[in-house]
Amino acid sequence: MREKKVNKRKAQGAQTKQKLYEIAEKLFTERDFADVSIEDITEAAGITKGAFYVHFESKDALIATLIADYAARADTNYKAFLESLPPETSASVALLALSKKIADVLANEIGCDNMKKVYQMLLAGTIDTDAVKGFRRELYNLCKDIIAKGILRGEFKSILPAEELSHHLVLAFRGISFEWCVRHPNFDLNEQVTEHVQLLLNGMCQ
Repeated sequence: MREKKVNKRKAQGAQTKQKLYEIAEKLFTERDFADVSIEDITEAAGITKGAFYVHFESKDALIATLIADYAARADTNYKAFLESLPPETSASVALLALSKKIADVLANEIGCDNMKKVYQMLLAGTIDTDAVKGFRRELYNLCKDIIAKGILRGEFKSILPAEELSHHLVLAFRGISFEWCVRHPNFDLNEQVTEHVQLLLNGMCQ
């Protein structure tokens, strides 16, 4: 009997956490992160503020979880996209196709305003998540694997290891994305990503 009560409390707790998560996700898509308070989230969810802190250390911790989860879902889609390419696809073509896919997701799914919000929080130091700042994200491993295959096949010529080259590619993505946020709407993200990634690929193929 006691075990059933414990399991019931765990299930109820999981439901409460999921409800807070979903309400917060909805509110953050409608308003700036700074304009949504914990009280806004708990009132919309019909849950006490104390219950919020049972599941999340702070609003920033909840935001970090949302960003990490979104990045994980996006990376799963990027992996599926690469797997949909023909097996004979060259490393250069695969990297360029992936880069365009990333640009499309940023521009048409995430949007410039949301990216600005993420950058603002990172610059302010209010969140700290490897999903945005680190190099351990699955997307970066996908880039590294493509480059490694390109080196193995003789498509790329470099004295640098695949992991280091993938870091340079990631830095290029970040720089272009940040520039897009700064200069939007007078900046074609897809065009700039294509141009800069092609320049990197040309250097790797020489």
